Amino acid sequence: MPLLFRVENPVEGAGGLPVSTVATPPSAGRLSPPEDAGADTLHMRRAVAMPQAVTAWLQDILRERFNADITLRETDTGHHELNVPGLNHVVRIRNDYEHFERNPRNLPCGRWTPGNARWLPQPWHSLPAPGMAVAPTPLVTHDEHAGRSTLHYDVLGLTYWMLSRREEVDADGLLDANQRFPAEASHAWRHGYLDRPIVDEWMEVLRRVMQAAWPGLPLRETHYSLWLTHDVDTPARYGFLSATRLARAMCADIARRRPFGTILRAPSIRRTCRWLLDTRDPYNTFDWIMQRSEQAGLRSTFFFICGRTDPRRDAHYRPEDPAIIELMQRIHVRGHEIGLHPSYHCHLNPQALCAEADRLREACARAGIVLPKVGARMHYLRWSTPATLHALTGAGLAYDATLGYAKQPGFRCGTCHEYPAFDPVAQRALPLRIRPLIVMESTVIGNVLPETVEAAEDTLQRLMEACRRVRGRYTVLWHNTQLEHALHRRLYTQLIAHHQGGRS
Repeated sequence: MPLLFRVENPVEGAGGLPVSTVATPPSAGRLSPPEDAGADTLHMRRAVAMPQAVTAWLQDILRERFNADITLRETDTGHHELNVPGLNHVVRIRNDYEHFERNPRNLPCGRWTPGNARWLPQPWHSLPAPGMAVAPTPLVTHDEHAGRSTLHYDVLGLTYWMLSRREEVDADGLLDANQRFPAEASHAWRHGYLDRPIVDEWMEVLRRVMQAAWPGLPLRETHYSLWLTHDVDTPARYGFLSATRLARAMCADIARRRPFGTILRAPSIRRTCRWLLDTRDPYNTFDWIMQRSEQAGLRSTFFFICGRTDPRRDAHYRPEDPAIIELMQRIHVRGHEIGLHPSYHCHLNPQALCAEADRLREACARAGIVLPKVGARMHYLRWSTPATLHALTGAGLAYDATLGYAKQPGFRCGTCHEYPAFDPVAQRALPLRIRPLIVMESTVIGNVLPETVEAAEDTLQRLMEACRRVRGRYTVLWHNTQLEHALHRRLYTQLIAHHQGGRS
């Protein structure tokens, strides 16, 4: 069934690739194997042809992932067929698009445990197979004499379903209090593979099939990377607050047993923040963050809120505030990136999102910063497929980094590679890149204690190694407000140390 694609720094410009010319699919009446069929099935079922726009999008993903000459078409035998001009061998992939497009809540999930390690990269011993109750045997057939290799699982259907977030369409009854699709409602959570980049892992199987079919064809290689990102919800604990809010904050900090000397300095810190973030403010960790990134040869990204569509949940600062302008200048001069953190209701409000994107550009221009392209991450990780895609596209944003879960770490999109956005409702590709979020610090650290810090560190490292195995990008969201305490800083520095220690 499913498979993966991939994108990343080495092909960062691939978003500009033209949508490929794709062979016109056969009529909707073509035959294909039943969803529980094996490799040598005799029974056939009627299947709906994959729309040409979906085929074109998947072809572009395969070209980004493997080789720019690959062509993809549907056959009348229930398969996708991959070809390379000048090479006679073909690669066929089972086609169960109709099954994934129906998006049933009871979609099965089997497991493939091959007897032949040729097709399954180490260290995996088996792969979950969403959409298939029982994996056929054999799952891969390679016939050199006939010039045909066949993968009897719909990797492309899986790729479409996971990357487009087809699963989240019309899921209103499953949303949480912030109107987000929760991890616990996902197929990946319910079947125990949320911690695996399942699309990327199946793409590695396809890579091995391609290498057997086309041994002389150069396939693109990518490299593992770590991307540290920071949503600037609250740049200062005491700055940008009214007198009433400051008093409330000080009382709350007394109850939380924050150092009393810091609390007493709060009014002074608030006055300083009119022009410059005060180094005494516990949330002003920006220089510390940038220093750690620079020491590791990394470039951090800071996403700023530029509007207030919900006064209770959005920021108290404005991008035009002198202290924020100075912070942006400091970030830019040190070689880090500035992005947009659209306010709470922007995921369903294209006009507000567009206005906030323009406001960020204007604030940066005031700071002497030119933003050739702007990326975004939605506040509270709020997302609605496909409405949010169109709001981001309408604002002229280059990429989005929202798609992770707010309460669980893992691979919401089944991949740790960047990819082109696709609207599964209108069935069309969009000029936006998706950079999946793998982990937000709050899903791991919680109320971390000395006795639980090792478990949190282990979770962060396991997710890193999962990205490293498929040569993807490990995208981490760590708020500047979550580096106040020594244990949090220990986890953050250990995360970078693990990255450096096993970098490939």
